[in-house]
Amino acid sequence: MARAASHVRQPLRRIGVAAIASGLLLVTQSLAAASVAASTVPLTITADRPAAVPTGHNWAYNDFFPRTISVHQGATIQFAIEGFHTATLVPPGPGPTSIRRAMGLLKPDGDDIAANPNGSTHTQINMGALFPVPGGCGSTAHPCTFDGSSPVSSGAPLAGPIAPLNVKVTAKAGFYRLVCLIHPQMQGWLVVVPSEFHATTAADLATQVSTQIASDRAAGYAAEAAANRAGVHLNADGTRTWTISAGTGSPNGHVTVLEMLPRNLSIRKGDKVTWVSRATNEPHTVTFPRDLHTDMVALCESGATDVPAIPTVTPPTGPQDFSCGGGPPDEVEFDGGNGVSRVTSRTMVSDSGVIASSAELAGFGLPSSAARTRWTVSFVGASRTTYHYLCQIHAGMVGTIVVH
Repeated sequence: MARAASHVRQPLRRIGVAAIASGLLLVTQSLAAASVAASTVPLTITADRPAAVPTGHNWAYNDFFPRTISVHQGATIQFAIEGFHTATLVPPGPGPTSIRRAMGLLKPDGDDIAANPNGSTHTQINMGALFPVPGGCGSTAHPCTFDGSSPVSSGAPLAGPIAPLNVKVTAKAGFYRLVCLIHPQMQGWLVVVPSEFHATTAADLATQVSTQIASDRAAGYAAEAAANRAGVHLNADGTRTWTISAGTGSPNGHVTVLEMLPRNLSIRKGDKVTWVSRATNEPHTVTFPRDLHTDMVALCESGATDVPAIPTVTPPTGPQDFSCGGGPPDEVEFDGGNGVSRVTSRTMVSDSGVIASSAELAGFGLPSSAARTRWTVSFVGASRTTYHYLCQIHAGMVGTIVVH
């Protein structure tokens, strides 16, 4: 914002030559300073672009804009986090799956061997993935340093937007992975080039971003259209089993469509509906009739079978509202559902627990048993009415089943 003038204009004849000369000198110095400042503004890599999502669509771009950036050693770059992501630079060597096994959001809970109500094995949330590394740096005045030997991560926006992360790149020439610790297919590259090589300019960056947005939007439309139809199978008893999508996305994972597709489905009493996860980057739940706030479960360690943490707020709205022995929960797990797979009334609670694609599980190095890839609900004996359901993880991801 331009600052309003604080002085009153005086007639030129009252100013004098010395004042004019002094004013011109100040203007010249200001312009020079502005020029230097403009040339040192760091190039910004943005995680996600919510403003570029088409109106009326519940999408997320699990993508870095731009995906690749070239800099000279000593340059400072900036990461802006516009969705629930991290921007994490890692040393050369390990592949994406190895990185996420070591640092990623999800890992197996090996000491809790009892099955979840939905039949899956326990998956623990690595809260450390959501916090900055190394921490205590990243401002314009005090950027973090990436020397190529240890990770630098923005952390995720746990309690609202986070400030851009400034990083000074002192690493030697080479290729360095940029990953999101939350979304397996979300990655890019930082390329450090010798001083005589071309580095990305602001104009280059703008062109790359514009091209990526256009490509991602086209892929999102295609993925949404392909999933927006129900499959149907006629059973031997005359009922039908319908197959629809709990989320989808582009094959490369850059676009995630956070929608139940088709959103509204009409079936007959006695039919079944199967939800399939088609997204490579996002887990979902199919939960009737409302948000239960159980997408993340707070637990207290208790040997082979952990026990629920004690609520400190009624009703609890998340893991922060639970306690173990007066302290925070010992661990947080992804939703294992309630095992109820038959719905007969609008008030009946049926929660699939987390369903996810095999590609997403593999991206974190999780076993195939870590989540259901599909979930079936029977409407045998159901009242003829409209049933509402949602995904507990993603706001606005809702659907209806109309039983005739």
